Amino acid sequence: MPQTSTESSTASLYTWTEPVIMCMWQMFIFLSLKNAIFHGFEESESLVANITGFVRPIFAYASPLIAILFITGYVCVFALPAMGKSNRLLLDCMGFFLLARTLVGFVMLNLLIINPLSDNMLLLRQFLCFMPALILGWGWLYWRLDQGARRKGRQLLLFPEDCPSDLREPLSTFDYYYHSAMVAFIFELSEVEPLTKPMKILFLINAGMMLDLVGLVLTQAIGLAGTG
Repeated sequence: MPQTSTESSTASLYTWTEPVIMCMWQMFIFLSLKNAIFHGFEESESLVANITGFVRPIFAYASPLIAILFITGYVCVFALPAMGKSNRLLLDCMGFFLLARTLVGFVMLNLLIINPLSDNMLLLRQFLCFMPALILGWGWLYWRLDQGARRKGRQLLLFPEDCPSDLREPLSTFDYYYHSAMVAFIFELSEVEPLTKPMKILFLINAGMMLDLVGLVLTQAIGLAGTG
C-alpha cells in the first residue's frame, strides 16, 4: 500500500531542512539575478539593456529589504512551532515567492543570449548559479504538491519508493529533489510517474526549461568557438 505521507516519519528532520533548502535556493537565485542585472548588458544599447538599467537600482535597493524579510521569516518559521502554531502557510508564501524569483531568473538568463555580452564567461557563471536554484525550486514544488495531495488521501506522483522492499527504502523528501536533479542531469524517461494531467504538464515544463538552459550554454559555446 502506498505511503500516505512522509511528513510524519521525517517531521523532526524536515522542520529545519526546509528552511535550509529555501535559504540555499534564495542565495543561488540572488547570485544569478545579480550576475544578469549588474554584468549582463553594460555595452548593449538594446531595449532590454535600457530596461535593465532601470531595474538595476531597484534590485540593489530591494535586495537588502528582501534579505531582512526572509531573515524575519526564518525566525518565525522556528518560533511558530515552539508556540504551538503551524508555520506551513509562512513556508508556502516563502516558497511561492522564491518560485516567482526563479522564473524571473530564467527569463533574465534567456535574455542574455540575445544581447552582446561584455563578459564571455557570464552566461556560464549564470548557468552554474541558476541550475541549483532551478533544481531546488522544482524539487520543492513536487514535494509540496504531492505531499499536500497525500494528506488529503490523493496522490499526484508515483515513485518506486511507494512500494518499499528489503532493497528499497520508503519514500522520503529527498526523493523529490533527487527526481528534480535527474531531470536536469539525465535526459531519459524518469521512474517517477505523474498521475494527473497537471503534473504531466509540470513535467513537460520542467524538462523544457532544462533543455532551454542546455541549449543556451551550447549556443554560447559554439559562438565563442566561431569567434575564437
